[in-house]
Amino acid sequence: MTNTDNQLSNEIGKVNFTLDLQTFLPYRMYKLAAQMSQAGNKLSDLLLETGIEIGEREWRVISVLGSYGGLTNRHVAEALRTDAATVTRAVKVLKQLQFVATKNSKRDRRKILIYLTQSGADFHDRITPKRIETGEQIESCFSAEEKEQLHHLLNKLDRHMHHLENELEDEWE
Repeated sequence: MTNTDNQLSNEIGKVNFTLDLQTFLPYRMYKLAAQMSQAGNKLSDLLLETGIEIGEREWRVISVLGSYGGLTNRHVAEALRTDAATVTRAVKVLKQLQFVATKNSKRDRRKILIYLTQSGADFHDRITPKRIETGEQIESCFSAEEKEQLHHLLNKLDRHMHHLENELEDEWE
């Protein structure tokens, strides 16, 4: 063994625990999400084609509001699994574009309802049909029965993750 080989073998770390990434669900979900985001009509390309300076962060807020209607900042953040500050930054951009408007609560002035304006709804409707098409392309490998089973399993996993979140939160006595 040469001096360089010996030096290299001293530098290479050895792990004690290995993951089978093909069966490790968090990795598989992450990898599939990344692949799906690049499939079909890429969101980044669709947004660029509009000629409007808007990023994926702002699009996600528009899509949630388009699906659920007016929501508070906290509810948008929960739907997107992000923090309220990220939503606030997105809403600021969207207000400048006049894609969203806000209303203050009469009972609690700190609570603000965010909703799409007609311009925001029109923008939503420019992008959404292509996103639906992409979703259909992605799930075309499944039969109707398989799609139903997949959604059942995803719902079960979602409920379980909420349960784990509540168990791990430190606020409960």
